[in-house]
Order: sequence, then C-alpha cells, then structure tokens
Amino acid sequence: MIEDFDDGRSRSFFCRAAALLSLTGLENSLDEATQQIKTDNIKPDDIKIKAKILKGLLNEASLKEGI
Repeated sequence: MIEDFDDGRSRSFFCRAAALLSLTGLENSLDEATQQIKTDNIKPDDIKIKAKILKGLLNEASLKEGI
C-alpha cells in the first residue's frame, strides 16, 4: 500500500488504516482504488491522485466498519 500510494504525507494514515481496518476492508479498498485508477486512466506516477483515491476509499471502509 505504501509502495504504490504514498505521496509523502499519507504514510501515518495508511499505517493507522492497516492497524484498525479488517483485512477484507483493506483488500477491498485497495482493489477498488486500483480499479478506479485504471478506469480513470490515471498515470502510474501521479501519486497524489492515487493517494487521494485510496484515502477516500479507506475512509468509506472505516465508516462501514464503525471505526
């Protein structure tokens, strides 16, 4: 997750998400983010946009899990 989506400012957010969310929630968020990046034709080196997408999906997952 950090390797592909870390924009330099999101590392602590991603670490907290990994610690608090269920494995299923993490996997689903990563899969959805990857799919959305492909669908929206986002460049592989556009880390800021990729991080923003994943952070939004992780926030949604945390709300679903009541975290």
